[in-house]
Amino acid sequence: MNERIKRLREKMAEEKLSAYIITSYENYRYFSGFTGSNCALVILKDDCFALTDGRYDIQIREQAPGFSHVIISRSMHEHIAELIPCGARVGYETHTITDFMLRNIKSQSENSEFVPCPDFGEEIRAVKDDGEISAIHRAVNCSDEALAALIPQITRGMTERQAAALLEYEMAKRGSEKAAFSTIAASGLHSALPHAEPQNNEIADNSLFTLDFGATINGYCSDITRTLIIGNPARELQELWELVFDVQQKCIQRVTPGMRASELDEYQRSLFAEHGMEKHVMHSLGHGVGLAIHEAPTVSRRSDTILQKNMVITIEPGLYIENLGGVRIEDTVLVTADGAEVLTKAPHRINIKL
Repeated sequence: MNERIKRLREKMAEEKLSAYIITSYENYRYFSGFTGSNCALVILKDDCFALTDGRYDIQIREQAPGFSHVIISRSMHEHIAELIPCGARVGYETHTITDFMLRNIKSQSENSEFVPCPDFGEEIRAVKDDGEISAIHRAVNCSDEALAALIPQITRGMTERQAAALLEYEMAKRGSEKAAFSTIAASGLHSALPHAEPQNNEIADNSLFTLDFGATINGYCSDITRTLIIGNPARELQELWELVFDVQQKCIQRVTPGMRASELDEYQRSLFAEHGMEKHVMHSLGHGVGLAIHEAPTVSRRSDTILQKNMVITIEPGLYIENLGGVRIEDTVLVTADGAEVLTKAPHRINIKL
């Protein structure tokens, strides 16, 4: 944790901040190790405070030993204000702190300046350390194994919801703390919805069946999508699957540290455009994965991130055609010194006979 706080203080020094308030779960967990549901951190030049309520008194002392602990007895904002030095220049996370909390901290902080800041925590978290990469590896392995266990259980009459529930159960059996996000299971025409919610629809024969899911190990997520080939789908669907798979593999091969993440997204779009399919691209190529299922870096046309070694991203091109169906294929990828390591080991082509 000391190295993480050191990097945060370097960011604070760049912005001439003497205090920084952290209120987002992923960031307070990352910097302190605390996993409870109610916490704020106040980082000063020479001290770090972790604030929570009495429910977590023992837990915060165990999980955040390098911090000065404050068990709140009044409103959180009152205790935060008391920790801010007079005349401080205070940075805060704009995306999680409430207007109510901020106004109250300001009103009780003497002669201090409050500065809305970029999410320093997410910036720092974008490059993973060895422990984080190990946890993501384990989460990926968990989801790979769960998919392998699910495949033989898919039979005629099974619904999307049943398949999603079974998949989450198989991940839990293998140590997943929770599903990394709500599992997507979409069969037939339903697969044309990129974020389809599982329904009581039976898995359709001679169609495509998309599963998008992830496990969580030690707080770290995995993310995988496989579009299963059920029976003998129409040729148009099979060609759609082949095109998406080809683009996905080419994009993975293109990953290089030092390149702009936006270049990868533009590359996938150019490949689909060669086949006249660009209008069926509904989302960016990928995103960072870590303590949050979607975090920096974003692999989109609007991203200005330069890929670095030890970033973990997804590569997940997809095509979605109304009244036909959709295909998405996704792997979790580690950026290495000279390219990319695909962490996901589950087979891409999965054929099932109902």
